[in-house]
Amino acid sequence: MRKARFTEHQIIAVIKSVEAGRTVKDDCREAGISEATYYIYGLPPFCKR
Repeated sequence: MRKARFTEHQIIAVIKSVEAGRTVKDDCREAGISEATYYIYGLPPFCKR
């Protein structure tokens, strides 16, 4: 299985900063992820394929 590119802590930090009021676009650019990846990370585990 492939190793994840981002740690769990990095993913949580991006999600929480958006919840705090920053835009998704700005946070994704800063973290180096696409907006689609952000929305996949933000889904509950039972919604993922």
